[in-house]
Amino acid sequence: MRLPDCLERGLRMRRASPLPVTGEWVETPQGLRARFSLDLHNGIIAEIRFESTPCATLVAYCQALAEHEAGRPLTAAPSMTADGLVVLLEGVPALRHDRAILAVAALRAAILTSISTRESAVQ
Repeated sequence: MRLPDCLERGLRMRRASPLPVTGEWVETPQGLRARFSLDLHNGIIAEIRFESTPCATLVAYCQALAEHEAGRPLTAAPSMTADGLVVLLEGVPALRHDRAILAVAALRAAILTSISTRESAVQ
C-alpha cells in the first residue's frame, strides 16, 4: 500500500459516522489520538471505520489497518502488528513510524470493546 493512496481514502473515511461497536480513544502524550468502530456479522469484522487527529501519517496508518483487517474473524484480529503496518504502508518517514503503534492499539481497544459487549449479551 502507498501512503498517498491510504491518506486519500482515509481522509474520506474519518468523516464517516461510527459503526455500532466503538472503541475507546487511545492517545499519545503528544496529543495524537485515534479510535476505531466495527460492524460485526456472525463473528466476522464486516466493516471498520476510524476517527483520528488530523495527522496525515496516522490517518494513512488507520486506513491501511482498517482495509487489512476487514473481513477477518473477530477472534483473529488484529492480525497486523505495528511493525507489520510500517512494512505494509510504503513511504512513511522513519520519524513517523510510531503512529503505527497508536493505530494498532486503537483497533485493539475496539476489538476488546466488541468482545466485552458480546460477552455481556450472552450473560
